[in-house]
Amino acid sequence: MSNCALSSLSTDCIRKHRRLPSEVRIEQILCAALVEFSQHGFTSARMEDIAQRAELSKGGLYAHFKSKESIFEALLLKRLTPRFNNQQWVLSGGNSLNEAIESFIDHLYSQLGDPDVIATLKLLLTESRRVPHLVDFWRREVIDKYLAEQQAILKAAADNGHLRHSAFLDDAALLMAPALYGAIWQMIFDEATASATIDSLRRAHMRMLHELLVP
Repeated sequence: MSNCALSSLSTDCIRKHRRLPSEVRIEQILCAALVEFSQHGFTSARMEDIAQRAELSKGGLYAHFKSKESIFEALLLKRLTPRFNNQQWVLSGGNSLNEAIESFIDHLYSQLGDPDVIATLKLLLTESRRVPHLVDFWRREVIDKYLAEQQAILKAAADNGHLRHSAFLDDAALLMAPALYGAIWQMIFDEATASATIDSLRRAHMRMLHELLVP
């Protein structure tokens, strides 16, 4: 998880330090921007307010990001990049399908349990029409490439007899579809209701992958 704690719109992660590494400063800026975008929307959020929340001068902010658009793009790339290593689907060298499925589910639901990921997804849904070129870039450079690689690996594993030929080979996005449903559930309902649903969904998702992938 990151440190933004957007579920409470906390700014605890934004603390003033001197001579911090660039990657730490960037994370502070992204935390601040996610709060500002979530509270005020992309259009109304201001660079000076992001800088203030990150406890930077405007010059310090512009040293890392030239515009709100570049910050929004960085948020998508940092928060909404899949973490699962597709090479685990190769299933060679003794790697078992059960291990690959469990690892995939662990990575997927770990992201689903990150409030910053959910906040960024919500931001993507509400603001995508205002910055369509940024969303298209994220889709092309991250999601499309990731899914194409995943689908190719799945097909090769199926051709080698390690996986069952199923609808997943037609569209690898189906592998994560139940988790996306869970993300929407979290955006709509209170934490207690969503948590119980996510736990049940995770178990059912795991079972579905075993039933549809095991040869």
